[in-house]
Amino acid sequence: MMKMIIADDEPVITTGIQKLVDWKTLGFEIVGQYADGKAAMEGIIAHKPDIALLDISMPGMTGVEILKECRLLDLTVQVILISGFQDFEYAKAGIRYGAVDYLLKPVIRDELLHAIGKSIGQIEQEQSGALKDEEARQEDYSGLLPLEDGFYLPSYVELFLEEENPQKEKLIRFSVLSFIEEYMEQKNLGIAFSKNDSLVAVFKGMNQGEGKEAAAELRERIKERFGYSAGIIIGRPVEHMSEIPGGFQRCFHMKEYFFFEDQMHLPVLAEGEQVFYSPGENEQMMKVRAQMIDMVIGQDEAGVRKHFGQFVRVVCGMAEGKKEDALFYFCQAVRVLDEKFQTLALSHPDYGTKELLQRGRACGSYRELQSVFYGIIMEYFDRLKESIVSSSSKDFLRAKIYIDRHYDENLTLEVLAKEIHMNSYYFSSFFKKNAGENFKDYLSRIRVQHAVSLLVSTDMKAYEIALKVGFRDARGFSESFQRIYHETPAAYRKRAKQGDVS
Repeated sequence: MMKMIIADDEPVITTGIQKLVDWKTLGFEIVGQYADGKAAMEGIIAHKPDIALLDISMPGMTGVEILKECRLLDLTVQVILISGFQDFEYAKAGIRYGAVDYLLKPVIRDELLHAIGKSIGQIEQEQSGALKDEEARQEDYSGLLPLEDGFYLPSYVELFLEEENPQKEKLIRFSVLSFIEEYMEQKNLGIAFSKNDSLVAVFKGMNQGEGKEAAAELRERIKERFGYSAGIIIGRPVEHMSEIPGGFQRCFHMKEYFFFEDQMHLPVLAEGEQVFYSPGENEQMMKVRAQMIDMVIGQDEAGVRKHFGQFVRVVCGMAEGKKEDALFYFCQAVRVLDEKFQTLALSHPDYGTKELLQRGRACGSYRELQSVFYGIIMEYFDRLKESIVSSSSKDFLRAKIYIDRHYDENLTLEVLAKEIHMNSYYFSSFFKKNAGENFKDYLSRIRVQHAVSLLVSTDMKAYEIALKVGFRDARGFSESFQRIYHETPAAYRKRAKQGDVS
């Protein structure tokens, strides 16, 4: 029986994970349950578990710190990180330090089992270093003759089926496999067989470039014969048959890229080659996201479509074949859009992170994920469109948008009135009527809201923050801050660092 520990400072999470799966039936014993990182580290040393489910953010030690310590101590425990929405990037970074996988809260049963399965596979691979069943290996590769000069190319074949009938899908897979076997034998390309419900093809005597050409031709023949598309991942060349299983596993792990099939520019994927045109960068993603949100606020539907398309492509590159990563960036975009609507006091849909994650996780392709989130973004667009039917509403919205973009400048009532094409005296009355407060108080409140994020996320001094958000001096900033939050900026920062700010 395998041993496992669970560590999370939220008791509801540890309890939920224990109830989510019948661990005993699966052959697991939970030997430790911890609420802080230091205790979890001590539990790993004491119990030597096979698998550790660790929260990314815990008192004492973080999940990544525990992971690093395990590697330094040469402990072979397989680590699965669990993160909240805010800590997603840290969990993703944990993969670089050897985490098997990461899970977003709320933890989904199927994803938990998938991560456990990957961990078991890693354990078995480390224990054996080769196939568990040597006889099966010999049988699978019996169609290959040892090569005196040349390479084997292990490959994974994925069929893109949308059948709702499992029995029919099984028959289709069997028919396609039979076709591939016959095709490769006739063309003297190598062999094909099924392994654990996966289609394996091994090309012989080719380099990777030649293998890609042969695989592309095979895809065309499958499409021509059955009407279904297929994806093929070509591994790196190996010289010996004993290296084929490891090469195939690397191809198999790349199959997550097929979720993004509509964004691929290559008919055949190859291990070690770039899959998408651009890898995508966070700065670029944030820029395109901001432009898309501006189009929503500005009620430019064509602009929303254009920048959403750019956002889709950048996110695809950043996700690096991970559906959950892409989902995070889409959820984050909705959250930023929602915050913008709240700042501008606009009516908006009420989507919680949990609901967004559930809807995204139900998507079977990146195309479907795009459709779901474009629909959500357009809900914000349409809600705003309904709320600004009058010209006065449009003018007031334009004023709020201008303030939101220029709050850190020397913004005056006269400057804003000119931007809205109104007389400054009339505009003062117009603004107070619509905002419920005068222009000066509204501007101070917006500046203070932006100052709060700098207080809790940076070490900037109060006077530096004051100038950064548009106040002339620290005194004016402090007075405005106390009027809104009923305490000094220093006191607020102190409580924030102690985790006492909601």
